[in-house]
Amino acid sequence: MRASILITVLLLLLPAVSCDSGTVYDRYEHTELGMWRWRDAMEFRVDISDTVSLNNIYLQVRHTVEYPFSNLYMFVHVKSPLGQQMTDTINMVLAAPDGKWTGKGNGNIRELMLLYRRQTQFRTPGTYVFTLEQAMRQPELPVTDLGIRIERIKP
Repeated sequence: MRASILITVLLLLLPAVSCDSGTVYDRYEHTELGMWRWRDAMEFRVDISDTVSLNNIYLQVRHTVEYPFSNLYMFVHVKSPLGQQMTDTINMVLAAPDGKWTGKGNGNIRELMLLYRRQTQFRTPGTYVFTLEQAMRQPELPVTDLGIRIERIKP
């Protein structure tokens, strides 16, 4: 009886502790005092060694329910190890037309992940720098955390 309970508990905990081998990078940065300001660009330095695999790149945002808009515009700057730079303007939809938040969460915080680049191959090994810059008309917004997630696509 005792052994079966132990086995059941171990089987339930296995998914929580197993490795996510598809995750190449997953990191959040906190904004100062829970507000994202124009002047507070968030930088993520990602070391890439695999130049063969395809990857999906996600932008991650955590915001409070006091966020005053239904969307969030940001500039995404990417710099390669060779110094090549690319800039995109991204519009993240944070709320549906009826006002319901599209992100997950309970209480005061909502979390949203947006597919930024699909099937991306990093052609050069080294450090890629992703910089997220707030691009809304309001100089500060109740965004608490910003993140980048890169997942290797399984063949």
